[in-house]
Amino acid sequence: MTSPESIFIEGDSTHRIHVADWGGTGSPLLLLHGMGAHSHWWDPVVPALTGSFRVYAMDLRGHGESDWAEPPRYSLRNYTWDIEHVRRHFGWNSFLLAGHSLGARVSLRYAREHSGRVERLMLLDFLAAVREENENKYELKMKRRQPTYADRDLMIRRFHLQPSGTRAPRELLDSIAANSVRQLENGRWSWKFDWRAFYMEYPAVWDEIAGFESPSLVLRGEKSTVMPRSAYDKVLDALPNGVGIEIPGAHHHVTLDAPMAVARHMLEFSLPSLGAGGFSF
Repeated sequence: MTSPESIFIEGDSTHRIHVADWGGTGSPLLLLHGMGAHSHWWDPVVPALTGSFRVYAMDLRGHGESDWAEPPRYSLRNYTWDIEHVRRHFGWNSFLLAGHSLGARVSLRYAREHSGRVERLMLLDFLAAVREENENKYELKMKRRQPTYADRDLMIRRFHLQPSGTRAPRELLDSIAANSVRQLENGRWSWKFDWRAFYMEYPAVWDEIAGFESPSLVLRGEKSTVMPRSAYDKVLDALPNGVGIEIPGAHHHVTLDAPMAVARHMLEFSLPSLGAGGFSF
């Protein structure tokens, strides 16, 4: 697979935003990843999209190759500002927007605040609301120091997804892991994402989707524990122009578990004139 061009965009005075430009033809499509992840989560999906879109994958602040925010400002609002910086940098009048997990919540917030800018919105397997019993877990993570390790290869071998359920092949997970680590000045290794990003307010989605009428695709992995069927059904009930698709056998990390199915549903939703079954990969 061809490597993308790396572009660094000034967000504000605290950080730069990294965007991977995968090329392609058609309207711009911006892809967002989830919490603790990075833009390479979309790598298996991208090849099927560049024939129809100019594809860009963004590293959220504090993730991947984007800078950490100092002081640590991590919120849906902050991430949304960064998307607007990216849009202005490229001069897009409008674009398509897709996000997985946290990236879906950021995409939804942006689309609600900039409805005229988003041609099509695609939301992949996201957490609708933090369960009360998990709130303390986020606080405990915030109190922990950023972990460091002496052995890079050991980090990669021990890498696993959160949540851990997946059917992705090990070689894909190894590639994801290799793009998740960085070497520190003292020679030790750490994860690229800022541990402090976990400690952010994560409001329930219900107020944001109330009255939201833009066309939206909601993809859920059949075996997802992050977006259980009850939350998925409730989200679709609240979106008058929402289209729901459940991907058989997939867990939360749908871009890794079922990349071709994800790409097919994104294309069919974004290019409806081609109709269902109009794509072959």
